[in-house]
Amino acid sequence: MGVGGLVAGLILWSAIRYRRRSDELPKQTLFNIPLEVTYTLIPLAIVAFLFASTMRATSKVNELAPDPDLVVEVTGFQWQWRFNYPAEGIDVVGELDRPAELVVPVGATVRVLLTAADVIHAFYVPEFAIKRDAIPGRETPFDMKVTRAGTFDSGRCAEYCGLNHDKMSFTVRAVSQAEFDVWAVSQTGGRT
Repeated sequence: MGVGGLVAGLILWSAIRYRRRSDELPKQTLFNIPLEVTYTLIPLAIVAFLFASTMRATSKVNELAPDPDLVVEVTGFQWQWRFNYPAEGIDVVGELDRPAELVVPVGATVRVLLTAADVIHAFYVPEFAIKRDAIPGRETPFDMKVTRAGTFDSGRCAEYCGLNHDKMSFTVRAVSQAEFDVWAVSQTGGRT
């Protein structure tokens, strides 16, 4: 809005200030090297700064921990989610009338290996500011760390994926490490 207003204002000012008063042509200049270099370099510097800032922020957001505390393979499929904990031998699969629950320990670095079984989905949890695309045939790794205990019912697919897209939700339950260990044992029937 600011740039548009500035440009419109300058056009209006130029039209009024330099309106034609006679048939005489104004003084013509072929070029002005310092001015042309200046109005080329300033936008280039702005774009270079924005590019460097974006790359730095993106690199920080996408940085993976060398040794995560927990690995969860997350698969989106029409129209639910599967959370597989390979080291624990746990597989949680949601259904349309019973959404899946992702259980994670508070404070742990959780490596999510995200993919899709059929079409593009999006793993979205607004409370944690996480939204990543789940793409068929491609594994997208990212780390998340939940800093407070609680149940977060807002997980969902944020990419329209078909007829029952609106039912493609999930819950994230963040518990203490001790509670997570008890939950893991209950899911495996005592074998780990």
